[in-house]
Order: sequence, then C-alpha cells, then structure tokens
Amino acid sequence: MLPISLGLVWGGWWLIRTECGRYTHYPMRLNRKSRQVYFFRQDGTVLTVPWESLFLTLGESKSPLTGTTYDLRAHVLDDDGKTVRESFSLGYPSPLGDAQSIDKFWAFLQPYMEAEDGVKRTWHHLKENTGYLVPVDNRREGWRWSIARSFMLGAHWPYLQLLFSPFLGLNALGRMLAMSTSKIPQWPEEVERANPEQPDDPYRLTWRDNGPLGWWELHWPLLCTVIGVGAFVGALGWIVSGLWR
Repeated sequence: MLPISLGLVWGGWWLIRTECGRYTHYPMRLNRKSRQVYFFRQDGTVLTVPWESLFLTLGESKSPLTGTTYDLRAHVLDDDGKTVRESFSLGYPSPLGDAQSIDKFWAFLQPYMEAEDGVKRTWHHLKENTGYLVPVDNRREGWRWSIARSFMLGAHWPYLQLLFSPFLGLNALGRMLAMSTSKIPQWPEEVERANPEQPDDPYRLTWRDNGPLGWWELHWPLLCTVIGVGAFVGALGWIVSGLWR
C-alpha cells in the first residue's frame, strides 16, 4: 500500500503544480463565415489564424498519468511553408481514444467549416450523439460536474467506477481545487466584435440545453467519490500510524 499511496501523493502534487492557478479552460472559436480560428493561449493571449492556412496532422502527447494520447494538431507555418511557428490542438474525441479515433473527430469538425450544410450537420450531431455540453462558458465548472466528468469515462461500467474510486475520487477533488484557484478566460473585445452571437439562431446550442444529471451520471459517482476518498484517507492513516509504532 505504501508505494500506491506515495504514487497517489506524487500524482496529486503533479496535478496541483500543472493545473492550479491557471485558467479554468482554454477555449477556441471557429468562424466559418470569416474563415478565422481563434485560440486562447496558456498565457492569456489569443492567436488568430485563417482556417485555410493551418497544417493539420495527428498529434501525440505522453503523460506520466495518462500515457500516450492523441489529438488533431494544428500547425501555424512560417512564410516558407516548412517552419512551424506555433502549434495547438483542435481537440480529440476522448482522452482514451486511439490514433484512428482522430479520423472520426475530423469527420465531425471538417463539415462545420467546409460543408454548405455544416452548421446543421454539426448541430444534429451534438444534439443526438453528445450526452452533455460542458458548462464552462463564462463560469467555473461546479462541484457536480467535477465529479461527473471525473467518472464519465467509465460511465458504462459502474463496477469499474467503484473499483477505481480512490483514483477517480481524488481526481474529482483535484478538479474542484483547480477550478477554484484558476481564472475564467475572457475573450478580447475585438474577438467578441468579430464573433457576435445571434440570440435567435435556430442552431444555437449551449450547456443550458443539457438534461439533468441523473443517478448514474451524478449520484452514483458522488457515492463512489465518498467511498474512494474515504478508503484512501483510511489507508493513508493506517500507513502513517504504522510508521509511528
């Protein structure tokens, strides 16, 4: 148990160092009319780049906690067309997805920017195939969503959620800490003016259109969080008390 506990403590410290005191999230805007992409950098500045100028490829990242992950990577090239000036991620379908899953993500993203009926197709896909839209627009993620998102990858396997509840429960607490210590990103006024929202847009879709979180989406993960964190605290206390004997 000692190596596991030390590993969890190290993982918690690593997450605090990398996730706390920053921004709650790093948003992106795609304007299909002006053909511009807006990306919120980690330092709070905004990158604006034409959609057609992006060099898109498969991105690969390695993390000590999640292993190898894949995303749709966008490179901003210099005038020579070869030198990469800046890179950012356009997203990914799932943290546990493989390289082939990025093809499916591109099949979802490309029509929005390039197909004549892209807005309608994207709206239907999000409405019919996406369970929930994350409520982080101009607000912090609430504690309910911190728990729900931490357990969401195992939504089809409740027994696995319970089995891994010490890890997932601590992750939920870490998300709450990160959200409470981080700033909400704000777009500059020039970006807001270039991307006005239309309240009467028939394809407007936000987190406010979500259905309620039910038993398996919130209450079961909440119970698992209590059990998992309690088990971790109990095991840690048992180990510490043994060291003092």
